[in-house]
Amino acid sequence: MVEHCSYVIVGGGIAGVTAAETLRNEEPSAEITVIADTPLPAYYRPALKDYLADRVTEDTLYVRRRSFYADLGIHFMLDRAVRIAVNQHALQLSSGRQIGYDRLLLATGARASRLSCPGSDLAGVITLRTIADYQATLRLLQTARRVVVCGSGSLALETVEILQHRGIQVTHLLRSRRLWKDILDRTASELVLHQEEQDGVDIRFGEEIAEVIGKKGDGGQVLGIITKNGVRIPCDVVVTAIGIEPAIDFIKESGIACGRGVKVDHAMRTSIPDVFAIGDAAETCDPATGRERIFGQWYPAMQQGRTAAYSMLGMLGTRHLRHAETYSNAYLRSISAQYLYGFDVAAIGITNVSSPEYQEIQADPRTHIYSKVLLKDGIPVGMLSFDGRRDALAFKRAIDHAVNLMPVASLLFNREFKLTTWLDAQKVPTPVLAVRKLSQAPRPLPVRNMKSQFVGMGGMTPLLDLPREDIESVNTRSNTDPYMIPVVTMSGSRRGDAGREERRQTNRQEERSMRTDTYTHTSIPTAAFLVPILPEKTADILRTQETQSYALSLDQDNTGALISPEWAHTQISQTQVVTIGREPDSTLVINHNSISRRHAEIIYRNGDY
Repeated sequence: MVEHCSYVIVGGGIAGVTAAETLRNEEPSAEITVIADTPLPAYYRPALKDYLADRVTEDTLYVRRRSFYADLGIHFMLDRAVRIAVNQHALQLSSGRQIGYDRLLLATGARASRLSCPGSDLAGVITLRTIADYQATLRLLQTARRVVVCGSGSLALETVEILQHRGIQVTHLLRSRRLWKDILDRTASELVLHQEEQDGVDIRFGEEIAEVIGKKGDGGQVLGIITKNGVRIPCDVVVTAIGIEPAIDFIKESGIACGRGVKVDHAMRTSIPDVFAIGDAAETCDPATGRERIFGQWYPAMQQGRTAAYSMLGMLGTRHLRHAETYSNAYLRSISAQYLYGFDVAAIGITNVSSPEYQEIQADPRTHIYSKVLLKDGIPVGMLSFDGRRDALAFKRAIDHAVNLMPVASLLFNREFKLTTWLDAQKVPTPVLAVRKLSQAPRPLPVRNMKSQFVGMGGMTPLLDLPREDIESVNTRSNTDPYMIPVVTMSGSRRGDAGREERRQTNRQEERSMRTDTYTHTSIPTAAFLVPILPEKTADILRTQETQSYALSLDQDNTGALISPEWAHTQISQTQVVTIGREPDSTLVINHNSISRRHAEIIYRNGDY
């Protein structure tokens, strides 16, 4: 017997959850089924590194309650999809059940790539992908003194740094001197490698693991590795961070077009009608380069979830873009933001190419801060900066709307030049930070029903795109993901050169000089998101139509933050720069471990906060 449902979503990660939320918000009576092989709610994967570093606890990782699906009236099935009959619009599950669908969304995610050499099945050889992986790692680290890390991507780099700071002797195996090849170029790689070496990490170039040596009869204890060059390195744990593999085995067998992942267009449509794919399982095409890629990132996964939901509902729109056809998936061009050995790294778009058709504009090396932008026929296609995300959103704005920067190319990294101000003068729209729907009169959010669903430091706002004039009341929980900060700048590097610190001191003096005693201390919603501040607590952000100001109502219970209650419901001046962070001179001081030293700035520009 075939059970039937209007919308079927396979996968319970953040991409699938976001799609389910969006569908429910747009279609309150729709039949929605989510099928996943784990009952655990979605969790905030970018914070797993902080879990490894003992900066956060496990309960703060989850972004939805266990009652999430029931609260939204979504049917949840603990099962696994094994076959798609695309002609019959049916899905077969491992339990034997068959589910018919009108629209099918594949959000099956990915698994960590593993070693295939002898000894790779020992218990001391681990990957870092799930909460269970990190829990196992923390148990092993209780007795480990030496760890080998294999990999050159951001996960490997973060892990090496965290382990080294935990006092563990780390050996880092690298095929070459190039790190995080999708983001860092040779110069940036050398800067990070130099800092890693300064930290005492034993880096081995041109080495790969050929065999893991250990005791299979003693709990899988690892004793060391042998490299392909015959070098023996003693260790207690081997961490492999060598990429991900989309979980699409059963999808390939259905006839849906696949490459490394499920091939989709900008609307998340697959090659088969009524079937969509998102998240780590989806392979998209960069419109600027034609290169196929799997994002493997939190923010694009959320946006793909919203995109697929709007697409299934026939509500997807791109009219807000200057070049809608070419840049129709600009909302997926997220900002990669990460701290690496004291460097505050931000990257947007294409950052690592060597072709005569691209022009590279670099910051003056005398600033001792590495930054560059790539232009193609004068149009920016990417930006890489070690400069604390300075002007990152301004560059994304120029990239999203294909703005010719040749008239100001020589000024782009001049401290006196403000790219945002120049873009304002050119009447360039705001950066594309979220997918939008066609409807200009969205249904109001069911705030009271939604309020209890968002928990932990990874909590999200209900993911609807509300025009500012329609915002009356929305609900949010905190999130420390830098991708979620559309109108703020962030800093807080743990280390840095004297020039960088001097600049930050200057910025803080400028901010203090602009303050008065009449401004509110709050977070401001943009056209697509809210700037979340408080950890583990709900903040209701209201817009007062009569005064055109914003106010924040703070729930004081158990926030773990030092917030003065008299700050609620006061007004913000359009000339004020409001700073938020742990530093004592911040306008709003929040002493919480999920808040960085200078967490955010709130400013008013071009008629918007």
